Amino acid sequence: MEKKIIFDFEDALVGRQEIQKEGARLIPLIQEIKSKLACGYQTEYASLHTPSDLELLGKVSVVIEKKKKLSPQVLIVIGIGGSNLGTIAVHKALQGDFYNEKNNGALKVYFADTVDSDYLENIVQLVECDLKDGKNILLNIVTKSGTTTETIVNFEIFFELLKKHRPDNYNDYIVITTDNGSPLWEYANQNNIDCLEVPKRVGGRFSVFSPVGLFPLGFLGIDIKLLLDGAGSIINGCLVEDIFANPAAVSASIIFYHYKKGANIHDTFVFSKYLRNFGQWYRQLVGESVGKKFDKAGDLVEVGVTPTVSVGTVDLHSVAQLYLGGPQDKFTTFVTVKPKSQIYVPNIDAFNMFVQNVQGKSVSFIMDSIFGGVTAAYKNDGRPFASVSLPVVNEYFVGQLLQWKMLEIIYLGELLNVNPFDQPQVELYKKETRKLLKEN
Repeated sequence: MEKKIIFDFEDALVGRQEIQKEGARLIPLIQEIKSKLACGYQTEYASLHTPSDLELLGKVSVVIEKKKKLSPQVLIVIGIGGSNLGTIAVHKALQGDFYNEKNNGALKVYFADTVDSDYLENIVQLVECDLKDGKNILLNIVTKSGTTTETIVNFEIFFELLKKHRPDNYNDYIVITTDNGSPLWEYANQNNIDCLEVPKRVGGRFSVFSPVGLFPLGFLGIDIKLLLDGAGSIINGCLVEDIFANPAAVSASIIFYHYKKGANIHDTFVFSKYLRNFGQWYRQLVGESVGKKFDKAGDLVEVGVTPTVSVGTVDLHSVAQLYLGGPQDKFTTFVTVKPKSQIYVPNIDAFNMFVQNVQGKSVSFIMDSIFGGVTAAYKNDGRPFASVSLPVVNEYFVGQLLQWKMLEIIYLGELLNVNPFDQPQVELYKKETRKLLKEN
């Protein structure tokens, strides 16, 4: 099995000279990143240290084993944005949408990632039924700052539920993941609650390979060492100065080239329903990293690539008309995978009258044929695209994919001349929310 993801940009409608020109601007940054790798968590590139941090992995593994001894049958991950989108992306890619139903009651997982009352009430009802049936639950609260409004609200709700049904040892069923020294960190220490540290300079949207993602994913049975190995395997390749040998530099350069030409929308079109959440994780990565009001010099620029997510084949019947007939304002990255299973269409002759040439064929072959039809249509109409193909969906290649995309966006930030590690405008709604909460 080839140990890398395949990246094909033949139909990106960008000449090699243009890619080389944009990529050359990244060489000083590449050199800077390489020079700082040995600094571990002391620089803005701290997230690149997480895949190789065996000490951190060991600490996470110890807590996982400790909590498994409590035999919890429900895991509730309480976080929002960068504190859970990566976790959901990996979980869904590897374990699918029907994990709870297929797991025969051994361990279910719920993600409390919003303050939508109806959604929360449904989780509370399900969890309370489990508690009444004598099942144990485990709460994993994830917030770097320790003060995220939505996360703390949801923690309070499930904490009270846990305390009600496990009054003697409820703190045993809690794991907090936060910054060292945050209010939540102090609370955990004061109440003898297990706490995992998020390295200070690892930002939320870059934190999936830290305890933010490693604890819940490992607890769900995902091979987190293999996930980290996959992530680590692509870092060096994404730091080479030969631009055409560097997939992150090439993809960033292509996205930037099309952005300059007016294609300010980048659509990640995944041909796997289970990669839908990868697209949503990438959407945050792009939105928060490169959607900026000011450039590095503090000048007003209001730049940013708008990230969208499409799912094949579902969205061929919702937005394909727009993509193939609408404005030329999009660059598309298709993502395909080799399925783990094979299902065949029965040989029913009478059904030939509805759709011909599908009887007896595998569904994956039909999917591949549809994908081939889509790319041919894009190519024929001059719609630019690149293709990413995972040889198989496992921890190793999912780790590769996420790490590649994180470096891609760091490079895209450089090309746009913005800081990819901050998100100052996000604080605006938080500030207004705090005012409203205080007034009422």
